[in-house]
Amino acid sequence: MERKAKEFFLALEINKKYSKKEILTMYLNNAYFGNGVWGIEDASKKYFGVSASQLSLDQSAVLAGMLKGPEIYNPLYSVENATNRRNTVLQNMVAAGYIDQATADQSAAVDIHGQLVDAYEGKSEDYRYPSYFDAVINEAVNKYGLTEEDIVKNGYRIYTELDQNYQASMQVIYDNTALFPVAEDGTRAESGSVALDPKTGGVRALVGRVGSDENPGFRTYNYATQAARSPGSTIKPLVVYSPAVAEGWSTNKELDNSTTQYGSYEVNNYAGIQSSPTVPMYQALAESLNLPAVATANDLGLDTVFEYGKKFGLNMDKVEKSLAVALGAGVTTNPMQMAQAYGTFANGGVMNDAHLITKIENASGQVVKSHSQKSTRVLSGSTTDKMTNMMLGTFSNGTGVNAAPYGYTMAGKTGTTETSFNKDLSGDQWVIGYTPDVVISQWLGFPTTDEGHYLTDSSAGTASEIFRNVANSVLPYTDGTQFDSVKNSYAENGIAPVGEENTETDTKEDKGFFEEVKEKASNMVDDAKKAIDEADIPGKAKNAWDTFKGWLGF
Repeated sequence: MERKAKEFFLALEINKKYSKKEILTMYLNNAYFGNGVWGIEDASKKYFGVSASQLSLDQSAVLAGMLKGPEIYNPLYSVENATNRRNTVLQNMVAAGYIDQATADQSAAVDIHGQLVDAYEGKSEDYRYPSYFDAVINEAVNKYGLTEEDIVKNGYRIYTELDQNYQASMQVIYDNTALFPVAEDGTRAESGSVALDPKTGGVRALVGRVGSDENPGFRTYNYATQAARSPGSTIKPLVVYSPAVAEGWSTNKELDNSTTQYGSYEVNNYAGIQSSPTVPMYQALAESLNLPAVATANDLGLDTVFEYGKKFGLNMDKVEKSLAVALGAGVTTNPMQMAQAYGTFANGGVMNDAHLITKIENASGQVVKSHSQKSTRVLSGSTTDKMTNMMLGTFSNGTGVNAAPYGYTMAGKTGTTETSFNKDLSGDQWVIGYTPDVVISQWLGFPTTDEGHYLTDSSAGTASEIFRNVANSVLPYTDGTQFDSVKNSYAENGIAPVGEENTETDTKEDKGFFEEVKEKASNMVDDAKKAIDEADIPGKAKNAWDTFKGWLGF
């Protein structure tokens, strides 16, 4: 009742100061029209490719109809909704005497879909870190119950976990489109990457598309948070080796590396390689051997395998109970979810929920929503140390050697999925690495894998190169915390790391690359800060609120 009264008196005060035409003009010039577009002029170009002065009657009715609910009545979301809403506006105009029924019928007969033209050129320089921004909006909508319209029109201020140094560094790598594979038809592979603080679950950086900083769209598909891809072998530490170690298995335990048939299910190592009948667990993990993983899952039992998948936050409800799940079959996930899961290993066995938003304030500065951290003990400290002990080998002696960053020690896992039409080609490539300070989770692949769109190598190739570039750029901004109490399993067994012959030239190249990225990232951060300062959104929101309060005397 109090809010309604304030709105009533506010309306009276506005009418005292401005004419109805002036009020309507101000409203249309500042109203939200969906898809990241504000104002009637930009909306006209976004949906119909013309200036507002060139709109036809039916087009004008479409835009006017959108104002009630731009998220559901815009024609890019639903032509049917937009058409029905337009026709309602036309009939209201007939009832009000602005047009006759014949004119309304003529306009109602026009097909909206055939008129859609997007000629809108947004100010991309004011839309920094688009993937992160979009993910924040999605979290505000999906987790906190706000609508897109609420967020953009009501002066909310959203506080996030963003670290601009992390974000800008990752963004620079993803803006270098030459790093990413291209199919014969010119389609570029996509990728998503997340950098997460394992101590809090806070997402410090996130990029959800290749080249997303160039001509960004508002709330476009985000591969870092919205993808549903097979995790491949990155699932092995979660559902196979963690429960095995938790049940007391030694990291040196010899595992079956020869059995290929389990009933009707047939499995083999990558490229059919079987170096020996058995291998120690740490080697099986680091080299991502399939036979030992499936054999271990078989010994543990599928109930245990599925139990641990759920413990690590994976959705196992509709996954077929098959030994193939030990290799990721039937499971779908995304970089953010996997970063959360691997945060368990980086945080002593405790998993914190991944999130971007810390709190949301309204225009008057009141906190209306805030993050409540959810922490779950998944593994004991001892089990976690042993898992890290083995996963350090991924980057020193295993499939992640080419992904290892210069000057930092990471633990983690790689993963590759075979295509259904050729076992030598891949559809998904993952690299996930962590230190006590940060988890970096990366996926690479084509939006749709088919005989014209596939990756020609394993995750040890292109995906590792991209990951190394990201890690080399992000890690210098961390605290550089070491795995002091954990020793690499290979080192414990007297095996030297692979690639120690790395030349001085390689080291200089890594350093030179980082300095280049650092400079570009620094410029990006400075530009972002400048744009924020010039926009002064919080200040404008506060000034508007203070003005309203002055008008109403409260």
